Amino acid sequence: MRLFLPTLAVCLAVTAWGSQASELYKKGRKAEKAGQIARAYVLYSEAAAMAPDNKLYWGRAEALRTRATLQAQVMPPPAIPQAPANPPAPAAAPAPTAAPAPATPAAPAAPDAAPADPEPVLEPITALDLAEARKPQPPAELKAEPGRKDLDLRGDSKSLYQAVAKAFKLDCVFDGDFQAGKFMHFRMDQADYREALHGLEAATGSFIVPISDRLFLVVKDTPEKRKQEEPYATIIVPVPEPTTTQDLTAMTTAVQQACGIQKVAWDSQKSIVLMRDAVSKVVPARLLFEELLHPRAQVEIEMRFLEVTRSNMLNYGVTLPTSFPFYSFGNFLSSAPSIASDLAGVLLFGGGTTLIGLGVSNAALMATLSKSDSHLLLESALRSVDGQPATLKIGQKYPILTAGYFGPANFSGPNAYVPPPNFTFEDLGFGLKATPHVHGDESVTLSIEAEFKVLSGSANNGIPIIANRSIKSDVTVKIGEWAVVAGLMDESDARTLSGIAGLARIPLLGPLTSTRTRDRESEEVLIMLSPRLITPPPDAALTHAFRMGAEARPISPI
Repeated sequence: MRLFLPTLAVCLAVTAWGSQASELYKKGRKAEKAGQIARAYVLYSEAAAMAPDNKLYWGRAEALRTRATLQAQVMPPPAIPQAPANPPAPAAAPAPTAAPAPATPAAPAAPDAAPADPEPVLEPITALDLAEARKPQPPAELKAEPGRKDLDLRGDSKSLYQAVAKAFKLDCVFDGDFQAGKFMHFRMDQADYREALHGLEAATGSFIVPISDRLFLVVKDTPEKRKQEEPYATIIVPVPEPTTTQDLTAMTTAVQQACGIQKVAWDSQKSIVLMRDAVSKVVPARLLFEELLHPRAQVEIEMRFLEVTRSNMLNYGVTLPTSFPFYSFGNFLSSAPSIASDLAGVLLFGGGTTLIGLGVSNAALMATLSKSDSHLLLESALRSVDGQPATLKIGQKYPILTAGYFGPANFSGPNAYVPPPNFTFEDLGFGLKATPHVHGDESVTLSIEAEFKVLSGSANNGIPIIANRSIKSDVTVKIGEWAVVAGLMDESDARTLSGIAGLARIPLLGPLTSTRTRDRESEEVLIMLSPRLITPPPDAALTHAFRMGAEARPISPI
């Protein structure tokens, strides 16, 4: 039983301390309604000191500090420890053994009074404490009662704010310069707390600054008060890597001009964008910038390179000699006759020593036919985003001599320097560059640059000549359909007639005394493309509406 007595005493002490803080807060509320701002500030401060975890006590005291100083006409009291908007959970500390009495003004010590107890030694600040203190805190956001309500209220500005705050389980304080104003009628049907408070801002010419999740400050909407009371914030937005510099510059300029942001900076190494201004401007600017950073549509382009070659050659007719040699078979000057081995026979003329022969070759009947077809089909797929080019190269790099030494091979000295030749490598083969431009989810416009380079087979001063065929075109095609964006057709038809002159062109005798050859060749090269959407374009995604208000009176996020 002895083990539970200290714990029970601590719990009773903490409960008594919390009840005293609540009583001090209620007295402060009564003093504030009675116009005793200085007394209300002191009571709120004492309640906040007794219950440091209750942000409502601290917010009330902080809101009345300036007005209490002006009313008392004295120097400002020592500031209470300021808690952040969303303070971290406090560390567990030893609970007091007895409930302290309410704080009262200290009386001057008597000359014969006993010396006071020495003050406790404070713990030193550690590096972890400094790191926690440097962490920025997000702006406060109200957490009102959810749901919609019908509001039908009458009264001045202060009473209307208090009634609306009470309806949504909130609390409000007013700036020292805020006036109640004239009597008015405020009515809204089925409005949540944001719509109701924004409606009051427009009706009373004021703006709201959230202090905690349940407390907000009402300030007269003037440029001076905006600079004094409205919180400023710095926001960092990460940028995706594929975003180009030109696009990022255009987006940041558009956001800065639309929202009136004072400072916008960009770190290219870390790929982040920094914005700094009032919270009422920075929050919608961040949302707008994130909408513009929506990823572009990804497009897959299927490419087919088709080459078809056809060759047809026909050769028919009778092969006859077109020349006839003469031979002498006589013994003139004791010469021996000689006959070529390819002669089929000799026609003899005359007799005796003047014998002359005419050589006759063999005749041949021939008919040949050759036909060939070849197909080359190359399939590939390119992937890109809207507005970014995709490149495909098929082939090899060929060295081309650009500079060299062509003088004498021998120099005067044995260690003479011979300059080495210079080469550049040229891409031979097929190259395609396609840039898609997406039009919704129905069609795509392709900007195409195709190039085909081969060696022509000839050279100039030892440098080979490259044959180049290129085409540039823009084509709009529906998603999934094929388009022939480039084509090359080459046809040749050659006819050859050989035979005895004069006889080859005779209608009936010509085919029997001549040879005819016909050679046909055709070549077709086609480039076909078909786009396909992988991700939808940004305009197909859901968009958001941003409530920003007027330039001089932006809507504060609550």
